[in-house]
Amino acid sequence: MLTGQTIAYASLIGAQREYGGVRLDGCTLQGCRLVQADDPGFSLVVRNVILDRCRMEGRAAQDVYFEDITVDTLHLARPHLLSGCVFRHATLRGRIGPVMAIAPNPTSPLRPELTAGIVEKYKEVDWALDISEAVFSDADFCSVPGELVRRDENTQVLLRREAFGDLDRRELPGRAGIWASRFESTPFDSIVGIAPKGSRNFGKVMADIEWLHRQGVAG
Repeated sequence: MLTGQTIAYASLIGAQREYGGVRLDGCTLQGCRLVQADDPGFSLVVRNVILDRCRMEGRAAQDVYFEDITVDTLHLARPHLLSGCVFRHATLRGRIGPVMAIAPNPTSPLRPELTAGIVEKYKEVDWALDISEAVFSDADFCSVPGELVRRDENTQVLLRREAFGDLDRRELPGRAGIWASRFESTPFDSIVGIAPKGSRNFGKVMADIEWLHRQGVAG
């Protein structure tokens, strides 16, 4: 266990690598990188890690397989991008800064293979994320199958591609339109729409969720 330390510019780069078995309490991570771009089998693995009341500044993760991860209260200096990552048994709770789990890097020549690899990996996953107790300032997990996300059903709704089929996306309110557009980039037929309880826009996003409920779209 590491407590109250600053970890600066530590990197884990490339396939066939694994990091884990560590707990960080009250630590600051500056410019740390977890990156690979060559293996659609996602052999860059981060496993059995706990982050408790940590702070993260800069950098992001790309094409990483995260397994058995717990994050409890995470301050993010700016939006944190998890590009092309796969999750198995990852729990986020407490106050969490802005985070996005998005599709593989669009400039990668292996993007089709990486996307196909993500789909295959999730076939082996019983649940991917538990965000039911997370208080996000903002969050978007459009590259994670919605059906594999454990959620707070009042503020985090399951959205299915087929349910948007008869709706004109140009007429969708605010965040609802953004969520609908996610189906243009995700390979999955369901995602979770999140009203971030830690955001000043929480009420507006909840109004969009309520609108979707009235249309019979949100589950």
